[in-house]
Amino acid sequence: MSTDFDVHACRAEFPALAREVAGHPTEGGGQTAAFFDGPAGSQVPQRVIDAVAHYLAHTNANCGGAFATSRESDEVLQAAQEAMADFLGTDDPDLVVFGPNMTTITFAISRALALTWNDGDELLVTRLEHDANRTPWVLAARDARVTVRFADIRADDCTLDLRHFRSQLCGRTRLVAVSCASNAVGTLQPVREIAKLAHAAGAEVFLDAVHYAPHAPIDVDAWDCD
Repeated sequence: MSTDFDVHACRAEFPALAREVAGHPTEGGGQTAAFFDGPAGSQVPQRVIDAVAHYLAHTNANCGGAFATSRESDEVLQAAQEAMADFLGTDDPDLVVFGPNMTTITFAISRALALTWNDGDELLVTRLEHDANRTPWVLAARDARVTVRFADIRADDCTLDLRHFRSQLCGRTRLVAVSCASNAVGTLQPVREIAKLAHAAGAEVFLDAVHYAPHAPIDVDAWDCD
């Protein structure tokens, strides 16, 4: 299959890929070194390195101040929120919040939502989840003394068992946590249908799109997630 995508030009954007590992280059003929650390320490392109360095050197300040660097910092943040809103498929940049990583963000959100849960409430998580979209909910549920249920997968193709998913939903379900794509097997989840079923049961929907985002367009408005 032919393609117009210039792989070499893309690789040249990443300084880390120019290094040698144990005497082997990361590109070229013969034995080469390859990075497989994407989920836990992704390499970044030069333009990102330059942008971060410029911010730290010229615009590093607290938000909301009346002084120049604070105003400039706010402008950088606003532009980033607008860009990410476009990337995520929403017209509202105020919906975008940045954090250190998926796991930390989910821990924070789970602890905040746990304050709204009551005795008898339930959470529903699928067995396709990355740990970042499983353990935070399990621990928050434990501390809030609510129940976590797990929707099974079909063993023959590693897809979500929608029949079992529906059977786990009930009027006590307060939250459904689902990954858009499995980091382990690549399975794509029917997130629109999941959100529709969850909302019909009165539950909110939390989507983890970390492993989906590099491969397909995101449309949070169409997905109707919370």
